[in-house]
Amino acid sequence: MSAALAPEAYVAGIVADDLDHRVQMVSLHAAILVWQLTRRQERPLKRLPQYIHTRVFDGFDASLRETGVGDASIARKVRKMGEHYYGLGQATAACLSGPESERISALSDMLKRNGVTMPGQEAELAGHIAALADTFEAAPSEVFLDGQAPWTTFPATNTRGVAKV
Repeated sequence: MSAALAPEAYVAGIVADDLDHRVQMVSLHAAILVWQLTRRQERPLKRLPQYIHTRVFDGFDASLRETGVGDASIARKVRKMGEHYYGLGQATAACLSGPESERISALSDMLKRNGVTMPGQEAELAGHIAALADTFEAAPSEVFLDGQAPWTTFPATNTRGVAKV
């Protein structure tokens, strides 16, 4: 949640700073983590995605309550958020599971189709997502087993994972 909601991408004008786009950013970040965990061989890591989904949905519910949404409409709104969450998650996983040389292009197209970024900013966010995926792939399973993940905030990397100066 911290990486998805870090202000850098919003301040840079890559993603609009509103509830819908924050949901999309949480969805993208959760998708990267779930995608990586399901690729690992350790049984405890393969069980974590369900807990991640539950935590994300609890966060959606809490954020709606904080904005004053009434109890009667929360279930409907969480359901809509859930549809976006799972849809973006599947699309992100498909892009990350394709050829590494096509990740940024596939991610850019997916981000554009789903209106995640501000117009013309898809490649910036796609590069960041691809760099995160590379970092997650390179991390040993022990990092994840310890409850950590190698998150970086948006401007920390450029489109190939190299630190910006």
